[in-house]
Amino acid sequence: MKKTRIFYSSDIQDPPIGITELEGPDISVSLSVLIEHYKKLGEKNLKYVEKFIPIWEKEWEPELFDPRARIVLRGNENIKRIFGKEVNYGDVDTSITAIMVWTVGEEIEKKSSKLMSLRGDLMSGFLLDVVGSIALYDMHRILLDWISDKVERDFSKFVSAEFYPGFKNAPQSIMDKIENEGKTEETIGVTARDKSMLRPRKTQCSFVGFGSEKVQLSQFVSPCDPCSGKKCLYYQLGGCHMDVLNSY
Repeated sequence: MKKTRIFYSSDIQDPPIGITELEGPDISVSLSVLIEHYKKLGEKNLKYVEKFIPIWEKEWEPELFDPRARIVLRGNENIKRIFGKEVNYGDVDTSITAIMVWTVGEEIEKKSSKLMSLRGDLMSGFLLDVVGSIALYDMHRILLDWISDKVERDFSKFVSAEFYPGFKNAPQSIMDKIENEGKTEETIGVTARDKSMLRPRKTQCSFVGFGSEKVQLSQFVSPCDPCSGKKCLYYQLGGCHMDVLNSY
């Protein structure tokens, strides 16, 4: 169980709220979907998961998992001024936007890469990487609930739309603006170094639109684009981990 560190700011209030570190919700990575996924693949595959889980719970989760989030609340007029047409909710009527960036930190990625480069530890490294993805997915759900409750309580607005810039072949400019506007490097150690990507690799971002009408958002996890199919190492070692997440 880890406490999420949230770095929050808002220009909705008068005076505006500068960057403030808040104690966010607890998060414990659920491995039930991983267990169920490998049960379907048979005992040979399940034994790797059974070996992995106690190491994760006793050693790697406490040492490697570092959940942090940067949430910037802006009126839509400021979002339009900063991002122009790059942020588009379609026909949904919104008046407030939360820029959300969240990461599990860089240590899971480092440890996973190291394990996967050592003979005999390939599966441990692979499973650690998958658990990092599960943690990132869990964080999204928890943070969305957190900011939804806060905006509804403070401004009587509801979640109406969500836009993922990295899933739309976003230009480098939008990723740079997210880093600059959120001061993500200074707060949570996240940078925009590569096109449509944030670093550390286990990092995601989204724009959440709030309006007068509550809308149920999709929780579907998009696969890699392009998908490598059977050539993918993840496929060969137990199936696409996007399928694991979508079985929630």
